[in-house]
Amino acid sequence: VTALSMVLWISEAIPLHATALLAAFLLVVAGGFSPDKVFAQFFDRVVVLVLGGFVLAVALSKHHLDDFLAHKILGRFNGSATKLLFGVIAVTAFLSMWMSNSAAAAIAMPIALVILSNNNLKPLESRFGKSMVLGVAYGATIGGIGTLIGSTPNVLTQKFLAQNGLDFGFVEWGVRGFPFMVAMVVICWLVLKTVFRPEIKAIEIGKHVAVFSREQKMVGGIFLLTVFLWVTESIHGIHNSIVALVPIILLYVLGLVDTKDFQKVGWDSLILIGGGIALGMAIAESGLAELLSSFLGGVFSNQPLIVILFLLGIAGIMLTSFLSNTAASAVLIPIVTSLSAFLGLDMANLVVAGAIGVSLDFMFPMGTPPSALAYSSGYIHSWDMVKAGFIISLLGALVLAFMGFVFWGF
Repeated sequence: VTALSMVLWISEAIPLHATALLAAFLLVVAGGFSPDKVFAQFFDRVVVLVLGGFVLAVALSKHHLDDFLAHKILGRFNGSATKLLFGVIAVTAFLSMWMSNSAAAAIAMPIALVILSNNNLKPLESRFGKSMVLGVAYGATIGGIGTLIGSTPNVLTQKFLAQNGLDFGFVEWGVRGFPFMVAMVVICWLVLKTVFRPEIKAIEIGKHVAVFSREQKMVGGIFLLTVFLWVTESIHGIHNSIVALVPIILLYVLGLVDTKDFQKVGWDSLILIGGGIALGMAIAESGLAELLSSFLGGVFSNQPLIVILFLLGIAGIMLTSFLSNTAASAVLIPIVTSLSAFLGLDMANLVVAGAIGVSLDFMFPMGTPPSALAYSSGYIHSWDMVKAGFIISLLGALVLAFMGFVFWGF
């Protein structure tokens, strides 16, 4: 079932979420798992957590708070081309910390394209244009590493660690993921401005004249309240999946979203996550994870910790080059969980390293939705993405190994 799912996820012969449902069907019919066991995974607390994030993102988009903030922040980088590039990467990464990387890129890309057009920078010809659209794509991918809800591999990490009796929430992810995200934002900026050296030094940004409306203030307040409750989970003891229901309830009670908005939630992504969790559960409970981890353990044994972390990062990059990061993490994380026990290493740290590894895909247009969006902008060739993406992915694996070895306390 795992092999078939990987083939279908790689080939996209049917939609990714349809493959997730097929995997669930086969786990019951051919795998011997009970329907209750399999289908419970589709509304796991991780799915509820992501649902809350999706509804928040819909509200931010509906009331144009995301667009407002992006313009306001980018306006501070007016004048310098290289500073603007940094601003685009950082702003897109910030947005991606709280919403899907696709949504973050969809918000930032039109703003970047308008700036390029207003400054007469032509598609495929402008080096700065290439760095800008890639900055949006890479910033969206990098930003998802910064928070627990930023990307699916992060919440799957929480799921499998909880199954092994480890408490793991926003703070535990944040102390590992956020510093790594900051480092990668800087690395991405340095690589892009070096590989695509800007042909201009000064650039003008149009002003965003919209005022801060009452609805935007309300949505912003709910957003800040939710983030506060998420990061203080260790104090109040309310699980982050329950906190994720707070913005949904408040947004409806205050009339800020309606049923049509609820239909805009990425239900296909939620189904894909549920199917990934179900497959991960089956990989773990069937003993397949132990079998594969013993094989990897033989490869990794007697290797220094920093080498293990680097190889884990490379494995994640290779896997997510062919699979979505959701599918890649559903396969990899249960194996890494067993691998940590085989090698006698801290489980939380090793699983986080694996989850970050599958979020380091910068090389191919089909790798992530933001990368596909950058390619569709018409400003880059696929080779431009490979050239910059290979360097950033490799540096990402090296930074992951260094930060994990030095700062995570294995």
